[in-house]
Amino acid sequence: MKSNNPVVSSIIKNYNTSQKAFLPKIVNIPLSQESESCYKAIVKPGDMVKEGDVIAQSEFSKGWTSSLHSSVPGKILSIDPCVSPNGHQEFAVKIKFGGALSYLGKIPHEKTPDSYTQKEIATTLIKNGVINTFKTAIPENLGIQIEQINAIQERHNLVVRLFDEDPYRITDSLMYKFYFAEIVKGARFIAKAINAKGIIFAIDTKSHEKNYFDNPDYKDIYALEMKIQRYPCGTPREIVSAFVRGPLNKICNFTLTKRDLFTDSSTIYEAYKALALSTPCVDRMVHFSGNCLNASCLLDVKLGTSIRDIVPQIGGFTKEPAHIIINGMLCGYSVKSLDIPITKYVKSVEFLSKKKNTDEQIYTCINCGNCRFACPVKLSPDILYNHTVNFKLLKDTYAASALACIECGLCNTVCPARLPLCQTIKVLKNKITE
Repeated sequence: MKSNNPVVSSIIKNYNTSQKAFLPKIVNIPLSQESESCYKAIVKPGDMVKEGDVIAQSEFSKGWTSSLHSSVPGKILSIDPCVSPNGHQEFAVKIKFGGALSYLGKIPHEKTPDSYTQKEIATTLIKNGVINTFKTAIPENLGIQIEQINAIQERHNLVVRLFDEDPYRITDSLMYKFYFAEIVKGARFIAKAINAKGIIFAIDTKSHEKNYFDNPDYKDIYALEMKIQRYPCGTPREIVSAFVRGPLNKICNFTLTKRDLFTDSSTIYEAYKALALSTPCVDRMVHFSGNCLNASCLLDVKLGTSIRDIVPQIGGFTKEPAHIIINGMLCGYSVKSLDIPITKYVKSVEFLSKKKNTDEQIYTCINCGNCRFACPVKLSPDILYNHTVNFKLLKDTYAASALACIECGLCNTVCPARLPLCQTIKVLKNKITE
């Protein structure tokens, strides 16, 4: 733990360890955990389950079947609607804790990449429900991503981002600090799965853990140092640009493209558990912070645990929160209820007081041009917004420029009218690609 401070990269060194959250009495596990899929429950009220038992499954194209697992042993109480961290209302499996744990507290035999064939790695990830949270707003099934890459029959690279793309979140940076050895092992599994030409770890230039790469055991991994003071930084576009312009481009016998597999610390750690430890995805590392807490910390939380159950474990509130921010101020969501459950795509929860309140009223565009100056890919968010919302006529070629949007949200932050520019452009992108 650490005393609560503004979230900047320099304070990461003050964290000494992660901790396990207390076991919840009841969990609510939403049936939607990743993009473009909804799981179908295969249990019913009254059933008894063990930790790690499959409680729901989802069918994808080409016969892929992913599973959702019970995070605790116990009794199925109901399958009722609940609000997920992304603000959507989903059905959730409610389980009352009771019985012996199957994975927690056990010391499993650690497997190596040689224990699996290339095909078995992807199949195991799909079976164990591991998702890629490189983009928290669009979490994807990691095993299916690998299958899709392999179907192209073209060798790719594996990129692991060891810092957070949202500067208000430090979860992936903490995972890098505490679990680097496990992340390296997980990366080697994934590299084998896609027959990777190379493994790139994107790190903060000012990271205190850069000396990890001095170890000769990690000579197969290249460290791409990036200056992350400027946002956006962690997108594929920025990572590829840093590689092409940096010294690694001259050292490596390959180059990066946006078609490569991009992941993060949290994803690779979950892949390590699924492959090396044969553990399904039943918990999640989540960073809790904010000016309403005495202390912030990184907790290993059982999926389905409500935020309300976590608060007493971190000392309770020093003041009543006015906002609960999931996954960062720039890339995340604001929720109102403490009963929101932790899901696979939750990386951080921040509690902010009324002092941090902002005007949430949406006004009329004043044509200030701030959004155009802020956009890192030189779009005109105001024009695209008016085209989508106010039906202003626009040439198809101009509207198609929305596809270049990297959804960083900077246009939203500088708009004095509080227009949902980024979200509207995302809607336009979906219409174009339909």
